[in-house]
Amino acid sequence: MAEVTRDRTSPLYIRIAEDIKSRIGKGELLPNTRIPTEMELSTRYGVSRITVRKALEILVDEEILVRKQQIGIFISDKKLSRSLNSFMGFSQTCEVAGHRPGTRLLSAELVRAAVMHREALKLQEEDMAIRIRRLRYCDDLPVILEENHFPKEYAWLLAEDLSISLHQLLQNHGIVLGNGTKTIGVCYATREEAEWLEIKEKDALIVSRDVVYNTAGEPVYSGKETINADRYEYRILANSVWKEA
Repeated sequence: MAEVTRDRTSPLYIRIAEDIKSRIGKGELLPNTRIPTEMELSTRYGVSRITVRKALEILVDEEILVRKQQIGIFISDKKLSRSLNSFMGFSQTCEVAGHRPGTRLLSAELVRAAVMHREALKLQEEDMAIRIRRLRYCDDLPVILEENHFPKEYAWLLAEDLSISLHQLLQNHGIVLGNGTKTIGVCYATREEAEWLEIKEKDALIVSRDVVYNTAGEPVYSGKETINADRYEYRILANSVWKEA
């Protein structure tokens, strides 16, 4: 039988939740692994399944555990969090958080851009664009399927090492990024997206569409990121003073 703290001032289910958190902190229970079932935990702690269920609900609410439908309850891997209040690329976000970024180049080519990219980049119908598709990793785990379109004057990118930060490459060529727009929504994984991101087809994903400009207000690129929501999140810093409407 597993032992929990003898502090009788808190309910048993809270003590069980704290014990599970302690085991995770000590590395006895690892991220992305399934925890024992309610029945197994009930036997291990010598308590009812209702008590175990209440303990697990606390840990799910705190995002320490995550429920996966028809599979079980897993230990959550800490999400990579990116602030929308600062202009920071994926590589820098990883490094600031103490993670190791990685990139796999899928394709880099001259294409006829779709309407949405032509409009964003202010291209004529007959104009070609540079399309770069990459898979972005955080600590060797695939997180983002990325597709960016650049005006054809950025064709020099095709001769560069595209496994490093595109923002860094642009900076190296004297291109200073200014403001941009970001539209965030939800989509469901296609077969291709599921394969690249190592998830199931039709799993929910975050989709982010961006248009980024230089300091002169000229469009530099139009992009789309399809994001594994289990491993990545966006964070917005709200004003500390809230006013009623």
